[in-house]
Parts: sequence; structure tokens; C-alpha cells
Amino acid sequence: MARKNKKETLGNYIRKIGYIDVYQKFSFNKDKKAETSSFRLVHAKHVLLDNIKSFTIAKEKAAEMVTNKVKYEKHNKS
Repeated sequence: MARKNKKETLGNYIRKIGYIDVYQKFSFNKDKKAETSSFRLVHAKHVLLDNIKSFTIAKEKAAEMVTNKVKYEKHNKS
């Protein structure tokens, strides 16, 4: 099997807000037509928030996360 590329795993790139990328992921039916879409916030190829229903909410949450300096930490030992 071939490896999945970034578009298949994360979705379509929309915009960058600070250091957080906003992607839009579509869910398809068996006829290969898009049924629904959701937005996700990504930092360094790691999903921070998923299943956000609108772009305006995604922008607000991304701006809030940038001001609070929320980042993905590989080794989160606490």
C-alpha cells in the first residue's frame, strides 16, 4: 500500500493564523460526493482541535490559541 499524503490525512489547506494552520476535511459518500465538511487546527502536522463546524469559529479558536501560546508538545510529561 502507498503512504497517505498530507492532503489525505489533514485535508485541504485554508489559512495560517499565527503558527497554526487551518485545514478543511471533507467526508464523502459512496458515490464520491462530499456530504459534510469540518475544520481542524494543526500545528507541525499534529491536530490540535478537530470537528469544528464553521470557518469563523475555527479562526476565533486559532487566534485564542495563539494568544495563549498553545503548541503541540511531543514529550508532554507532567
